[in-house]
Order: sequence, then structure tokens, then C-alpha cells
Amino acid sequence: MKRDASAKSAGSRRLQASSPARGGGTAAAGLARAKGAPTGRKLAVPAAAPVREADAASAGGRRGDAALRRGGLTEHVYEHIKASILDGVFSREAWLPVDQLAGQLDVSRQPVMDALKRLGMEGFVSIIPQVGCRIRSYSPEEIGDFYRLFAEGEALVAEFAASRATSEDVVALEVISAKIGHLRRQKLPQVKLARQYRALNRRLHYEIRRIARSESVTEVVERLGDRSDFFITTTNAPIFADRLNAAHDEHEDIIDAIAHHDAARARRVMKSHIVAIGDRLQAALRRATAG
Repeated sequence: MKRDASAKSAGSRRLQASSPARGGGTAAAGLARAKGAPTGRKLAVPAAAPVREADAASAGGRRGDAALRRGGLTEHVYEHIKASILDGVFSREAWLPVDQLAGQLDVSRQPVMDALKRLGMEGFVSIIPQVGCRIRSYSPEEIGDFYRLFAEGEALVAEFAASRATSEDVVALEVISAKIGHLRRQKLPQVKLARQYRALNRRLHYEIRRIARSESVTEVVERLGDRSDFFITTTNAPIFADRLNAAHDEHEDIIDAIAHHDAARARRVMKSHIVAIGDRLQAALRRATAG
């Protein structure tokens, strides 16, 4: 069921007006000696604003909390490395250059190793004692199991959103969906198209989580969303470029269900939408490993 013409017209007018693996002590020791890990050529890690440990210590000293000083610095390093992973800077099973990351961020090795241990606990990297740290790989079966779980979480979020959305919330979703609709008509290189779609897709799902107004649930689902982005990036397959029209139609159906406060339909369509992503990733990974 599609929204009536007047609803689409209202959304269009608003759019024109407002386009807007765990690392313990032994693993840490392995990282500290990871210079010999088979990193290959020097990776082009994206630039980040350096955060000097002396500056962090000075700021933390004013607060009188040494633990907070360390936490703030490590958080900055963690966020930078995680963003690099989710942006596809490191390919599947690539080794992460600890010294290069530390030098670029203008920090010692310890905050980098702390960040990598956290990323290991979250399933993004594998820390190999006495060797180094690399992007973690998963089997097609593991990815399929994950998307069954993720689909249930996003389906619950969509159900909540359909029950709690305001008219302003629906317009916000329509604006993002209209941008995706515009994107599918663009003649862009496949890699660029996939990157732009992922960014808009993430915004749309983030907005649905906001509309659900259930932080206890959406915080968990958001972390699962990061893992989904990780699988999509590291599989390195054009799963969106050739499915953009279908994905956009599914988004429109989800938004329509939310607009009509049809919680059961919102749950059903969202679950199907997420499961389809997992199916395509599994197929792409099987093809890659078979080749």
C-alpha cells in the first residue's frame, strides 16, 4: 500500500523547503611486538586531527581525574579507527598498522592498543598474540545468523516507531527517502553510488530508531547496525548498487506503515528488508571464497 497523493505532495513541498576475539595482557604484548606482522604496503589511513597526550593530560589535570584523561584520549583513537574500518579503509583480514596509526594520531602506542582491544571485544578485529591485529573475518553462516538477530531488533524498532511517530517524524523520514530516490536516478560509479547509499540508508535507520523513542532498545540495535555496516564494508560486494530500486521501495513501504501507525506491517516489512541484506551478503561471500 502506498501513501495517498496528498501525503506525497506534502512531503515533496517540505523537502523543497528544507533539503538539508578478546585482547588480554598477552594480546597486548603481541600488539606491542607487531612490527613484524605481514602488513604489506603502507596503508593510506585517512587523516585525523592529532590529539597530543600532553594536551589531554593538561585538560584532564584541570578536572583532577587521571582515568578520565586516559578514557578521553582512547575514545578519540577508538572512534577514528572504528570509522576507518566502517569506511572500508582496511580490507577483509587486513593487518592494522599500529605504529602508523599512533604516528598519525600523534599518540603513543598504548591508546591505539587500548582501542584495538575494545574493537576486538566488539567483534571488528582479531588480536593474535605475538603477531598483531587484523580485521576479523566471518563465515557466511555466521553472517546469516547475525542478520536473523539484527532483523528482529530492527523489526521491533519499526513497530515502536509506527506506534509513536508524529507527523513531523514522518516528514523527516520522507525527506531522507526522497534523497535515496534521487540517488537511484544518478549515473554514478558503482563504488561511489554504494558509499552514498550506505550513508543515506544509515541516516534513515537512525531516524527510525529515534522515532521509536526507546533508548534501551535502540542503543542495542544501533550497535548491531555498526556490525551490519562492518559486514557490508568488509564483504566488499555491490549488494546495494544492483538492488537500489528494491531497497528504496522497501523503505517507502516501511515509511508508509509508520505514517499509518500500522505497527504489524512496519515490523513485517522491516524484517524482510534486513533479512534480504543478509542473504545477499552470504551469497556474495560464498562467491568470493569459492573463487
